[in-house]
Amino acid sequence: MKTKLYGIGVGPGDPEYLTLKAKRLINSVDVLLCPIKKEGSDSFAFEIVKPNLENNQVKIENLVFPMHYDTEELENHWHRNGKLISNYLLEGKTCGFITLGDPTVYSTFIYTLPYIDKKVMDLEIVPGITSFCAVASEIKEPLMVWEESLKIVPVRKNDSEHLIKAIEDNDNIVLMKPSNDTETIINALKSHNLEDKFMLISRVGTDSSKLIRNIDELEGMKLPYLSTMIIKKGGFRE
Repeated sequence: MKTKLYGIGVGPGDPEYLTLKAKRLINSVDVLLCPIKKEGSDSFAFEIVKPNLENNQVKIENLVFPMHYDTEELENHWHRNGKLISNYLLEGKTCGFITLGDPTVYSTFIYTLPYIDKKVMDLEIVPGITSFCAVASEIKEPLMVWEESLKIVPVRKNDSEHLIKAIEDNDNIVLMKPSNDTETIINALKSHNLEDKFMLISRVGTDSSKLIRNIDELEGMKLPYLSTMIIKKGGFRE
C-alpha cells in the first residue's frame, strides 16, 4: 500500500501567504520534511510555516540541500534524502515536504522527487505563491496584460547572451536567481537601454524585504539568494 507524500509550497516569506490547504496538511502529516542548506542551519521554509503549526506531535525532519552547483555532491544528498523519505513512507508515515514558493518552480522538492521510491509513494503537489507573483503584488504591477509576453529566466553565471536574447524577444521578463551574476544582469539591461525599466526585491514578504530600482545601486552589490527581478520593457506605472 502506498503512503501519502505531499510536496507543499509555502510561498516566498510571509506566513499569511500559506494556503488553507497547506496549513491543514502541515498539521495532519506524521513527518514534516524541512530543507536546510547545511547541518545546524535553520530552515527558512519552516520559519514560514511555524506560526501556522498547531500539531505538536508532528516529527520535524531537516534535510540538507547544499547551496551550490557541485552536481556530484548534490546528487549524493538527493539520494540520501530520497532514501530517508522512502523509509518513512515504507513505515506508513504520511510526509509533507515544505518548499519555498511553489513546488514546481526550481524547488528542492522537485529535484529530490526522482530519488524517492515510487512503489511506496502516493504523491500530491500543493501549489504555493511564487516569488515573482509576490513581487508583482508588492510593487502593484501586472506581470503582463493583453497580448504581452512573459518569460521566466534563470540567471546563469557569465552568460550575457542568454539573458540579452530573452530580453530582446519578450515584453516582460522575470529573472530568477539574480544573485548568480549581478554584472551579467547590468550588462543585459544596458544593452537594451532598460536601466530604469526594472525592479528587484530581495526576501519579499519578510521584514527584511528590500526594493532596488536604481541600476547604480546594483553595481558591485552582492544580492541575497532570495531575490527576484521584474523587467518591463514598456515601463512601470508611476
